[in-house]
This record gives sequence, C-alpha cells and structure tokens, in this order.
Amino acid sequence: MLNSTAHHPVGFLDDGPPSWCYETRYNGWNAPPDVYISPYWRQFRAPAPYLHYLLGILYIGLMSVSLIGNGMVIYIFMVSRSLRTPANMFVIALAMADLLMMAKTPVFIYNSFNLGPVFGNLGCIIYGVVGAYSGLGSAFCNAMISYDRYRVIVHPFSGAGMTTTKALIMIFLIYVYISPFALLPALEIWSRYVPEGFLTSCAADFFMHDFNGRSYIVGTWFFGWFIPICIVLFCYFRIFLAVRNHEIQIKEQARKMNVDSIRSNAAVNSSSAEIRIAKTAFCVILMFLFSWVPYISVAFIAGFSHPSLRRITPVVSMIPAMTLKASACFDPFFYAISHPRYRLELQKRLPWLCIHEKPDAAPATDDSVSKTTEQA
Repeated sequence: MLNSTAHHPVGFLDDGPPSWCYETRYNGWNAPPDVYISPYWRQFRAPAPYLHYLLGILYIGLMSVSLIGNGMVIYIFMVSRSLRTPANMFVIALAMADLLMMAKTPVFIYNSFNLGPVFGNLGCIIYGVVGAYSGLGSAFCNAMISYDRYRVIVHPFSGAGMTTTKALIMIFLIYVYISPFALLPALEIWSRYVPEGFLTSCAADFFMHDFNGRSYIVGTWFFGWFIPICIVLFCYFRIFLAVRNHEIQIKEQARKMNVDSIRSNAAVNSSSAEIRIAKTAFCVILMFLFSWVPYISVAFIAGFSHPSLRRITPVVSMIPAMTLKASACFDPFFYAISHPRYRLELQKRLPWLCIHEKPDAAPATDDSVSKTTEQA
C-alpha cells in the first residue's frame, strides 16, 4: 500500500512552482483538508467560476438525457415479454451500466456549483469506484453485444444457444473481471483516486510516474479497452463477411433462376443487409472510440510524456469525463431505439411519443437477434 504520509493535503507547500501559483489555484476553494491534490495542478490558475457553472449545467443536460433514454430502455424491455430475450440482457446490462455512470453525476453537479470537492477523500474514492465499474462495464457490455450478434449471425447452428442464465453469468463475470481496476485504487494498492483538474470529479492518478501508477494505466488500457475494442472489431468484421457472402449467394441463385431477385418486394426495397451491418459496425466502433480515446490519450500523456511536452490543462482533463458521459446518452438511442421491435413496443406503450413503426417491418430489418437466440 502506498504510504499515506506522502499525501499532501490542500495548502501544503513543497518544492515545485512558486507558491503564488499554488495559492491562486486553491485559495478560497471548499476543499476538505483530507483531499489529496496532485502537485501537477499547482502550475495552473483556478478555473473561473463560470466554467464550473457551465459544466454543472452541461452535466444536468447529459444526466437528464441519459436517465430518460436508459430509463425507457429498461422499462420497455422489462414490461414487454417479447423483448425479454437472452440477447437483450446485454442491452439491459449496458443501460444499467450507463445509469450507474450517471449515478455519480449529482455529486459532480453539486461540486461544480460549490467550486470544489465537498465530500472529502471518501467521497472521491466512491466517485472513482463507481466511475471505474460503470465505464469498464459499459465497454465490456458493448463487446458482449457484438459477440452475441456474431454468434447468432455467423454461427446460427453452432449447438446450444444463449440462455438467460448464461447471459446473467457472463454479465456477472464481467464485473468480477473489472473489479481489480475499480477496487485496488480505492485501497491504494494499485494507483489511487484523486481529484481531476477542476477538483469536482475523481479518477485514477495518472501523474504517478512510478511503476505503480504507470502499470495501472497500461493495464487499464490493455485489459479494459484494447480487449473490448478487439472483440468488437473482430465480431463485426466477421458479421460483415458472413452477410456479404450470403448476399452473393442469393444473387448467384437468382442469376441461375433467371430472375432479378428471389427476395420479397419488401426486402428488395429495403437497404441491403451488408450495408446495414456496415453502418451498425461503423456506429459501434465510432462510439467506442469517441468514448475512450480521449481518456486513454490523457492517461498516457500524463503518465509517460516528458514534462516539457505535457500540456494537460484543467479544461483538457475534463474532456474524457464528458465523452464517457456522452456515450451513456448515445447508447440507449443506438442499441434500443434503433431496434424495430423496441420501437413497436414504445409506440404501443407510449403513443404520445408519436413513433410510427410498421409492424411488418420489424422481422425484416431486425438483424440483432436470431431465431436461435429467441428460442433458447
């Protein structure tokens, strides 16, 4: 465990930049004395109060959108029997991970309007633990959704299908797997949780330039980001190849039968399956990169770059937090509201949303669930 005596509370001056920078940075802030602040932030002046207020207002908007979107996803999937399939368990798990991410947002909003941390070191640790579980959990839920679609589309007759029990076990194992990344920093065994640039949110200390801190950055990158994105890339690439080969076989069969197409008129008028799969894969990968690339980039720059090349200001340090929160808003609209059967249920149960979905369009365009999964 790291030596707690090495932690310098707010107001402690040591070797480094001139003390006026330090005092300007923290003077007048409501920062409890037990909160450790990275010495790196001493070189910057305190962000203007209006920046805190703007961030607080922005987070209120993000939280509202996420609560509405993910709340509707969970509600519709829970009350609709036809949607309670094993495959959709991963979508529900993703929505719950996004809601967990937003569970700490009220703390950030309160800190923003207070111009600093309010709940002390314990509050910072809890904030970091919740953020790690929700962020990494969301990443692996995305990976599991991709894997399930790969399994049912590329290998639809591979034997035993996905069951609810199997899906729940996989979700449980995901959170067991990511627990070390969330809990060890809380115990200061592997990195530690400290306030970020505005002192209103907390994350792992990326400015620890010893083996402890840098190994956490590399471990989180490889085991928490690189592996999930590889799963997503592999699964959707194989799905695209399988669908493209299927389309080629259909066209070849139609050519042998001397007809334009052996599909129904509705299928002919709809977009080709491979284009839809390509769009889906592109959106998933783009959202994944949008969510995590800023976080990973800031972590590696903070942990490994030379001090003269390090240009992480308090404002820049808040970008990763905002992109991860934004992903919690996008996920429900992409994974669920783009689901035809979900839109049908939404139209039936919440007619005031004015959603106009044709009932006969759902089976033809829903490529997210196979018969194998539905019957399992």
